Amino acid sequence: MNNHWNDFIEARNNSDTIIDNNLLSIVALKNLGVLEVSGSDAAVFLQGQTTCDINQLEEHNPQLGAYCNAKGRTISSFIIIKKPNNIFYLILSADLIAPVQKKLQMYILRAAVTLIDQSESLCILGLYNYSLDTQDNIYAYLNENKRCLFIADINTCQQFFTNLIQENTVQLISSNAWYALDILTGIPWLNSNTTELFVPQMMNLDKLGAISFEKGCYTGQEVVARTHYLGKNKRVMLTATCNASATFPETCSITEQADANVILGTVISSSQQTKNTLLLIILKEHPKDTNNLQLNNKNKDAINIIYSE
Repeated sequence: MNNHWNDFIEARNNSDTIIDNNLLSIVALKNLGVLEVSGSDAAVFLQGQTTCDINQLEEHNPQLGAYCNAKGRTISSFIIIKKPNNIFYLILSADLIAPVQKKLQMYILRAAVTLIDQSESLCILGLYNYSLDTQDNIYAYLNENKRCLFIADINTCQQFFTNLIQENTVQLISSNAWYALDILTGIPWLNSNTTELFVPQMMNLDKLGAISFEKGCYTGQEVVARTHYLGKNKRVMLTATCNASATFPETCSITEQADANVILGTVISSSQQTKNTLLLIILKEHPKDTNNLQLNNKNKDAINIIYSE
């Protein structure tokens, strides 16, 4: 992230929770970056690399997708935005920009495609309770009607941010508060610790509309399709909570309370809130006893399932 933009944001007092669900909230999504894919062959290239159908993309209507390795394991989930003039923005975890760019570069060969990490040039604002309009740089946040993204250069973002807080009563929130909303809506973000661990269906990306089963071949497609048509996926992603004061590593396993040696799954996302910590967890199978789960951390904090497909 650009240091000037980071200093501008850090100078504000940003809350880790959304205090008023009816107020306009603004967040600088510093943990996300922008990988720009451009060129006359960009659409065809991405169609052969990603799970979503690039040909169905519409400008200002972002799509959730995934980029997999040859074994069908998800390297990164992302939000893709179609821009004019054969330009696409891939929004993904900042720490995965470099490895994703490197892997994609290997497949370009002679195609007219350029990959540029725009994370230093473009900033991402998340807006909650913002009235979506068709102005430049504003994009709907997937299929939600209360959230959107503002993506622009640093000066434009700073001016937009300043105008909003001068003209509106707003809550300034942190990325932690935004990710709480992602967890509650089941949107998974992978990072350098969880990359290449899961087939997309393990993260409900099929249910979130991030996988097209009609578009044809792409990297990892054979495994993804087999998982879909043969019903091979037994893993399940669930939303859960644990103690607000619980501390654990980013890739914390989940065990049985009755036997801590039995590994049942792992945490892929977390957001510490005032009353609890929200979790997205992936289990090897749907638990028969949802009251028998705990984190494999020092205090063996109990996990409570709050949402299940």
